[in-house]
Amino acid sequence: MITEVEVSDLAKSRAWYTRLLGKEADLEPFPGNVEWRLGGGWLQIVQGKPTPSSWTFQVEVRDLTRERERLRAAGVEAAEIKIVPNVIAYFPIRDPDGHQLLFFQVLTQDPKVTGGRA
Repeated sequence: MITEVEVSDLAKSRAWYTRLLGKEADLEPFPGNVEWRLGGGWLQIVQGKPTPSSWTFQVEVRDLTRERERLRAAGVEAAEIKIVPNVIAYFPIRDPDGHQLLFFQVLTQDPKVTGGRA
């Protein structure tokens, strides 16, 4: 799976996503295209005209509090953690162009909620 995100300023967004993901890009196959491998998929930013969208890029983590602290230390503004008791904890953030991302941690072992994730 590849998620493509159009950004208005590739250099600024590359720096922001590098801080967000805690690593340098894995590929820059050609000018105007920067990619990070995330698990079994890819996040790709491309120079373009960002448009508002209804999608949210979601990232599951094992320790949401620690991830939020890491992001804030890296200069990424992270909202307060919201909790649905015994189900999920999450916080949203926005990239420099306003694209929404959501970091979350599953708080249950119920397969109806986890979808079989370990």
